[in-house]
Amino acid sequence: MNIPVQRRSGLPSIAARLLVWVWIFAPCGMAQGLQSDSFIAAIETIEHSVGAVDCLAVSAAEAKLLKRIGSAFVVSDSGDFVTAAHVLLAMQNRGDPCPTSAITFAVGDWRPEAPAEDMLWFPFEIGECRRESVLDIALCRTSVDLRAPIRKSNKVAAVQFEWNSQPNGSRLAFTGFPLEARDPMTFQAHVAAYRTIWPDKATPELVLDHNSLPGFSGSPVYTADGKVVAILVKDGKPEAPGAAIARPVSAVREMLTLRRLK
Repeated sequence: MNIPVQRRSGLPSIAARLLVWVWIFAPCGMAQGLQSDSFIAAIETIEHSVGAVDCLAVSAAEAKLLKRIGSAFVVSDSGDFVTAAHVLLAMQNRGDPCPTSAITFAVGDWRPEAPAEDMLWFPFEIGECRRESVLDIALCRTSVDLRAPIRKSNKVAAVQFEWNSQPNGSRLAFTGFPLEARDPMTFQAHVAAYRTIWPDKATPELVLDHNSLPGFSGSPVYTADGKVVAILVKDGKPEAPGAAIARPVSAVREMLTLRRLK
């Protein structure tokens, strides 16, 4: 390709050379930068499945947030959701009692740019949750069926699972409510390794090469096509502060599938 360049002398000026370089190479770079991240659609889908695990003070139809404890995600239309077992333990061991335990969603889409959002909360009884303490997973059910008419305006949807392990190096994402955030946050990471904790009980772990933050516990870990492969349970501290630890869904498949069929 011949590109005309103005010359002051027999050689192109530095500015002209830069202009030629930008003209030739920038479109390619810009195109790459403008390409949609492969996880964007998956994140938008998962955001309709994640909720914050909250302690609320409820008076009539009004609810006041006392403390945001962790994250959770919906696994059935009837109101089953998954979180980390230690999130429930933290609610029970608070210095101040937790009057109402609930999972909270935005009405419609999450809108981080809005000064305020309309929220929907669904109470649940901690004592009715099924917990696997060693695996640090809990399965609970909301007291209100999510198939009620209000669900349509809330767009809450159950996740889909991928039971097979992802190869080392695979790119994943996790979405939840760290640092008591009002709206969900998403981190991306890669599968660093799978490992099994011994000797008390064979406890499978998925190690991610990105740190977690307080409040992410209970978040779904998912692939670029939006299928959940694990549940985030803790960060890598103290031995691996730059990592996060998740429980593969295959380790609790029986719990998830049997409960969802009821």
